[in-house]
Amino acid sequence: MALAALALTIGAASAQTDSTTSAEWKIDGGPNQTETVITSGVLWSKPESGEGTAFLMACIMDRLSLWFAHRDRKFNADAAEVTYRIDGGPPHSVSMSAHENKRGFSLPDAETAKPFLDQIVGGRTLDVVLRDKDTVLIEASFDISRMREAYDIVVQPCGKQGAQP
Repeated sequence: MALAALALTIGAASAQTDSTTSAEWKIDGGPNQTETVITSGVLWSKPESGEGTAFLMACIMDRLSLWFAHRDRKFNADAAEVTYRIDGGPPHSVSMSAHENKRGFSLPDAETAKPFLDQIVGGRTLDVVLRDKDTVLIEASFDISRMREAYDIVVQPCGKQGAQP
């Protein structure tokens, strides 16, 4: 159930037709949901970063996850090494697993997603490069200057509402 719901959420992100030119997050759901168990926030890459990439955080059945999903491409990779910079600072890296639909890569649980989100929430820009061995899979830049609102709606309440997987 949760995986199907996440696939729908990512599918909706993949179906997006225009990139955002600002730091506006598209929020679905909300912090006080009782019947629907999905709350998500999607931010599209800046147009100058090339292809449309979605940065998606989701709380599904009280389980937090984070995704970088591509609008149009499928990847032939089981995982990606992500190098990211916050506000042009020093590079950091994290490994992400591929989603079963092969359109994106994720940190699939709170233990991996929350530290990443906590680290970037105060930043202005997020630059990411996802690689499989020597191949660049995704390269994107995001304006995360207004991420706090999405973080407070999606991340903060996640895991505190008592939903069971």
